[in-house]
Amino acid sequence: MLLFCSFSLIDWSELIIKLLAHYGFQYKFIAPGARSSLLARAALLHGNCVIHFDERSLAFAALGVGKASQIQTSKTNASKTKAILIVTSGTAVGNLWPAVMEASLSHTSLILLTADRPYELRDTSANQTLDQVKLFNGYVRWQFDVPPPHHELDADWLASTLAYAAFKASDGPVHLNLMFREPFASYPIPMPKKLVEYVPASTATGFQWSLDWQQKGLFIVAQAMDDESFHLLLQLAQQWSWPILVEVFCHARYQYKHSCVIAYHETICHQTMPFPDANIIIQFGERLISNHLITIMKKVNQYVVVSSSTVRVDPLKAVTTRICVTNVQSLLKFWFKTLRPTTKPQWLSWWQHLNFCVGYKLRQYFAQEIKLSEPGVLRMCFQYAKPLIFVGNSMPIRDANHFVECHHLHDPVHVFANRGVSGIDGNLATSMGVSYALQEPLMCILGDLAFLHDLTSLHLLRQLTKHIWVIVINNQGGGIFELIPNVVNHYFHHHDHFEHVAKQFDFHYYAVNNWYELALHLQNTKGANLIEIQTNQLENATLHKKLTQYTNLFSVSFHSD
Repeated sequence: MLLFCSFSLIDWSELIIKLLAHYGFQYKFIAPGARSSLLARAALLHGNCVIHFDERSLAFAALGVGKASQIQTSKTNASKTKAILIVTSGTAVGNLWPAVMEASLSHTSLILLTADRPYELRDTSANQTLDQVKLFNGYVRWQFDVPPPHHELDADWLASTLAYAAFKASDGPVHLNLMFREPFASYPIPMPKKLVEYVPASTATGFQWSLDWQQKGLFIVAQAMDDESFHLLLQLAQQWSWPILVEVFCHARYQYKHSCVIAYHETICHQTMPFPDANIIIQFGERLISNHLITIMKKVNQYVVVSSSTVRVDPLKAVTTRICVTNVQSLLKFWFKTLRPTTKPQWLSWWQHLNFCVGYKLRQYFAQEIKLSEPGVLRMCFQYAKPLIFVGNSMPIRDANHFVECHHLHDPVHVFANRGVSGIDGNLATSMGVSYALQEPLMCILGDLAFLHDLTSLHLLRQLTKHIWVIVINNQGGGIFELIPNVVNHYFHHHDHFEHVAKQFDFHYYAVNNWYELALHLQNTKGANLIEIQTNQLENATLHKKLTQYTNLFSVSFHSD
């Protein structure tokens, strides 16, 4: 969806006004001020402006427009009768407080555009400067500090930010604090390539997007999905001839032997061969582990994210539609009944063939592997999976997503990880909490640094869980650093081993040196078990490069005819 030709230029402030108008905020209430003059000028170019010297009165008038948007008459379109409020910095912002409180508690749409000094003038006693960033704190639905316009902030980022602001303002006030440097002058930028549309739960099941169905699409499942929803998705994938790319958290990766399920997408997307472009992505869930999918995501015309959360997740500035819905089944049923795409089956066949080839090559390689390796350890751990698996951050979760075998488990398995912030601390304690709540045996796979960070959590064992398998991949300091260029890795090196730690906390300890020993101890049926595996960082980095070359399918091409 475009407002103008993507090659045209537009002023930074004018783009803000036009985009907010596009999302229904047509009315502009303006208080005089120097710092906000560029915003005021842009607003005046497009009409529906009210100018008043008293910010307090002005804010309440804008509030009234927001209240009017809650009803629809023959003279008005409720979706277009919302207001933005433009004020300068300093005490002008404080005068908005009474109206903000009312808007918050009455769930009234209102967007505050407050002008501000740039970063470098904060906390310097600069004139008319105070901390405006969190001034309204708990009374706004969202607040964001928008940097001054500069070359590293493109229009797609600004468009994504404003789309989210408009969405969050649907039931209360939102505060955008916009910094401007002197001298105040126009800052032209290219128009955004795409705009984001947020679809609320109330209208999600009836939502359809304009689409040329002669396109190549992808489903991506980024999180756990219940059985009924996944069965519906499988039906949809067959009907549309779209592959389903499943991340490590989706249990279907391990239990559904279905040709539409593509588990090795991370390896496929890392190929050096010519890659056919997808036109649309529909993603279920938010945060992805995969890095190599980014290449596809940046190129698609439409990128739809379906999630129960309303939190903005769009680091690539690629999302075009965000569907906020808790009942995924209703949405899938609606699409299955109403949408009839004509995607050519060769698109799905291409993904199926590559997934089969990569799986075959990985099985072939690891069947011949003699020495323990980090990717191989992850594959074997999942082969002998417990009902619950917790995978630590850094290399374990990446290796699991990249290399773990698919379609091999008969019993249900649920995979967990701390991917909100992706830290390596607290992983062991979190895994114990999962096991305690679900009353099931758990396997926890960690790197040595993650284990060291959480040694005190071993004391929780007696209270939280009886049956746990802690697998520590010890490469003496964090193997991921060997995969990152120009990182001085020797500063992170250590010589710690964990046998005495196991004895201290009554764990059965096993130092594993070969595949037979690992398989044997993974099959222990009960108790608290600590399995330590020594690996080498340099060898691991070399192996990852070798596996990339070994699975390279340069001879496979895609034909659309």
